[in-house]
Parts: sequence; structure tokens; C-alpha cells
Amino acid sequence: MVFNKITNQAQEVSGKLQEQAGEMSEMAQEQFNVVLEEYQKVLPIAEDLGLSVGSFKLEMGVIPEIRTTLVGSLDRINEETVKEITAANKANKLLGVIFNALLLAKNLQERLKLSVLKGVTVDVKLGVTPNVSVNLMR
Repeated sequence: MVFNKITNQAQEVSGKLQEQAGEMSEMAQEQFNVVLEEYQKVLPIAEDLGLSVGSFKLEMGVIPEIRTTLVGSLDRINEETVKEITAANKANKLLGVIFNALLLAKNLQERLKLSVLKGVTVDVKLGVTPNVSVNLMR
């Protein structure tokens, strides 16, 4: 009897954990969809600034993840224009992160006198927690 009681309790706890895991997975999927929608809105603006999609990689798991790059030239990144774009799109957090990272990279390039590094690649990880890195190159 004690064994049956423990087994029943374990099954009950297991069922609750599975339900909670399912709910967490749904919330993560919803967050992923929001980030993906934000990225879709970034693309035409990036193209206006001379950036194009250089690569696109889908990683499957419990929560999918997309890794993509935007490539272009820092010469096309205008600080005033980028500030106007980010101000007009405050709700799009991903847009703000991408373009503020570009501005920071451009400012550092100028400050450190790295004028030979005109090319730029923005690595973007789209997932539950998006991530952006900027690489300068010749």
C-alpha cells in the first residue's frame, strides 16, 4: 500500500511537471515568434542601409534557433539616420540592439582609426534570448 501511494504521488508530480514544461515550451515558442517578427521588420530597413542577408541557418531543438548574418559596409551607416530609425521603432527591441551595435562598432572604428576595416558583418542569433555581435573586416 505504501508503495502504491508513493507511485501515485510520483505519477501525479510527473504529470504536473510535464504540464509545466509544456507551458514553458509554449511561452518560449511565443517569444521566439515575437523575435522572428521583429527580425522580419529589420530586414527592409537594413537593406536601405546597404546591409543584406549573408547567411541563414536554422538549428532545431526543443526551441528552434536561427543564426543569420547581415553584411555590408560601415560607410553606409549614418548615425543620424540610425538614431531616427531606432527612435521610430522603439517597440522593436531587436532592431534597437542590431542598429545600436552597428553605431557602436562604427564609433569604435573611427575612434581607433581602423579605417581599413570598412566591411561589417552582423551576426544575429534569433531565439528565446536574441544575441547580436558585430565583426569589422577589410
